[in-house]
Amino acid sequence: MNTTYNYEKDTLKYPFSGHTKVFENYSQAYQDLFVLSMLKGKKNGKYVEVGANHPQNMSNTFLLETIFGWRGFSIEIERAMCEVFNGDMARQNHCYEADGTQFDYLEAIKKEGWQNRIDYLSLDCEPPNVTFDILKKFPLDEYRCSVITFEHDAYKDGFDVMDASRKYLTSKGYVLVCSSVCNGENPFEDWWIDPHVVKEETWKPFESMGAEARNIFV
Repeated sequence: MNTTYNYEKDTLKYPFSGHTKVFENYSQAYQDLFVLSMLKGKKNGKYVEVGANHPQNMSNTFLLETIFGWRGFSIEIERAMCEVFNGDMARQNHCYEADGTQFDYLEAIKKEGWQNRIDYLSLDCEPPNVTFDILKKFPLDEYRCSVITFEHDAYKDGFDVMDASRKYLTSKGYVLVCSSVCNGENPFEDWWIDPHVVKEETWKPFESMGAEARNIFV
C-alpha cells in the first residue's frame, strides 16, 4: 500500500518550513514528511538510502532531492531497478548497483566530501535481517545521522530484528520516536532521531507506537 499526502485536501498537524511546496509526497508511508518535519523543512540536506527500488514510486528521497535540493546516494541490489533510477531525468543523485551488506559506505561518503553528519539514513531491504546487517555495517561511529528510518517488517517476520535493532540504535544514542509504524494494519518500521540535532519539542508531538503512518501527520 502507498499512502500519499495531497496538499489540496490534507492539512498537516505540524507544518514545517516549505510545506506549501509539497503538493504530494512519494514515500510508502510518509517517511519523507517525517524527515522534513524533524529537520524543519531543511534544504540542501544529505542522505544515504539503502534499498532504493523505484526512483519515484514509494521513494523516501525523491521529494527531498527534487523539491528541497538534497544530495546523496542510493543503493539498489537489482540491476534493472538501478538502471531505471539512474535513467530517470528527475534524479540527479546516483544509485549504486550493489549489495548493501558488502558496500563500502566510508568510501562513498568520503567521495561526497561530507563531514561527520548525514541528515537522513533510510534502510529498507529484504529480509529484515539483511537490513540489520547493513545497519551494523554502516559507520555510525564516524557519521551521525539526524534521522533514521529502519524497516523491520515485524508483522510478517517476527520481533527478533525489531528488538535487536532497537537495542543497537539505543546504544548509539538515538531516540525512537515512532515505533512500529503501520502501513495499513501492518507494523513494519521504526523512525529514529539524533537528540543532539532534533530537539524534544520537535519530535515529542510525533511520538507514537503502532500508529497508522497517515494519522501521525494529518
